[in-house]
Amino acid sequence: MSYSKHRRAKLLALSGVILPGVAWAVRPPGSTTQVDFRVFPGLEMMDGNWAALFAASDGKVYAGLAYHGGDGHLVYYDSKSGRIHDVGNLTALCGESLLKRGPQSKIHAKFGEGKDGRIYFGTHGGEWWDYARFGTKEGYPGAHWMAYDPKTDRVEDFGLCCPNEGINTGAYDPVWNRIYGLTHPRGHFVYYDVAKRMSVDKGRINNFESICRTIGIDDGGNAYGSFGAGQVFKYDPRTDRISELPVRLPIRPKGISLGRDYDKSETAWRVVVWDEETKKFYGVEESATTLFSFDPQSGPQGGEVRRLGQLCVPGFEDRRDVPYATLSLTLGRDRKLYYAAAGREFDYSGSAGPATSHLITYDLNTGRTEDHGEMRLPDGRCVLGTNAATTGPDGTVYFVGAIEVRPEAGTPVEAAGKIGNVYYRLAMLIYHPRA
Repeated sequence: MSYSKHRRAKLLALSGVILPGVAWAVRPPGSTTQVDFRVFPGLEMMDGNWAALFAASDGKVYAGLAYHGGDGHLVYYDSKSGRIHDVGNLTALCGESLLKRGPQSKIHAKFGEGKDGRIYFGTHGGEWWDYARFGTKEGYPGAHWMAYDPKTDRVEDFGLCCPNEGINTGAYDPVWNRIYGLTHPRGHFVYYDVAKRMSVDKGRINNFESICRTIGIDDGGNAYGSFGAGQVFKYDPRTDRISELPVRLPIRPKGISLGRDYDKSETAWRVVVWDEETKKFYGVEESATTLFSFDPQSGPQGGEVRRLGQLCVPGFEDRRDVPYATLSLTLGRDRKLYYAAAGREFDYSGSAGPATSHLITYDLNTGRTEDHGEMRLPDGRCVLGTNAATTGPDGTVYFVGAIEVRPEAGTPVEAAGKIGNVYYRLAMLIYHPRA
């Protein structure tokens, strides 16, 4: 038995994951996919975005822009007018501009839309002073639960979620009208019941360096996440209890990371999306960008995980240095999963060097994976990396990420910083799938 087959067999035995065959379609070298874009006017200093991107039912696309050491912003793109709107400075929206404490630097988790049309979310910090000020009056005051009403253009602050901690991971459930979160740095599972105006802390769910970056919500309002060594938990709002499910994710043994920060987890799912048609989650895990499905209702004890393939730039398959999985996964209206794969280890200004993202799709009907090539702007500039994705009501696919900025002589460079030796700034990327 070859080494690769032996490793695959070992993984199957350890995790109980079903491994089907995988069909790949690769374009010729040098192929590109053109994406439209919108920059965020007056916010060129915003330096990151993680998960915080949501296309609402009215065509507005909301994004949380991060600014480490400063104030993040809530913005939205109006797909009908083609314009970007700045809702506001997060620290100011939380009423903390005069506190002179750690700023509200991010929305670091997914938004959700309520039955009332409001957009729900939680905030996060971005200046931790290496945790030297954690729990002190000079440190970060803590995340806020919030809702934006597009009818009135006003933000409601529901108050402090968790003193001194941020919402690192989150989701909104319209069934039970709750905002869920995992906190940083203590890793607690928390939620806010909007109707009851009540914030609840269910306790620690994982270590801070291993917190999964997406909470999945099914159509019954159950919340799921991963923890430990590829384990999966379920929160049932009917019983208000958290339980472990008897399934394991297809996690690659860690070994020695090549080019990856040692504080980055390789034991959890990175992102999952819910499919109303199959009643399954589809997700990408952290260690090797393995694509999997998770059926929470299959099996007598609750759940089945199936390995579907690997969403990476061609050539990285089975390599130890496959770039860390991004959060840029969304399910299109055409029954395809859209994923923006990093061309190199990507973390905005923390990236080792520049590379161009690839657009990869997985067809849920056929099981076919296709690399659409490098993501390029209409003028040929590179998409250097993304970490959020969503699908609009009309099928348009959106990402937020870093685009290349080319300096012009005699003109100030409007950029958040550099990735390697390349200037970058954030932009909303717009892709129209072919019919």
